[in-house]
Amino acid sequence: MANQQRLRRIADQIQRELSDCCAPSSKTARRDDHAHRVEVSPDLAYAKVFFHDLGRCGSLTRIEMGLERAAGFLRAQLGNV
Repeated sequence: MANQQRLRRIADQIQRELSDCCAPSSKTARRDDHAHRVEVSPDLAYAKVFFHDLGRCGSLTRIEMGLERAAGFLRAQLGNV
């Protein structure tokens, strides 16, 4: 079981990597535009990602469906880090 500080560092790293994968290639885009918060389970088996769009992309339902379709790709990208 990991300690709380390690869990927080891992969650922060996952958030950064997901934000880099999802961010548009605009220099004005902020890093935290999509992945708002990440929670990692104590055994590091699961990560729960909370997201938002800051009113730029439209419906949250549409964004959620897109992220669900891209879940395999995003997992693979995190696995390559």
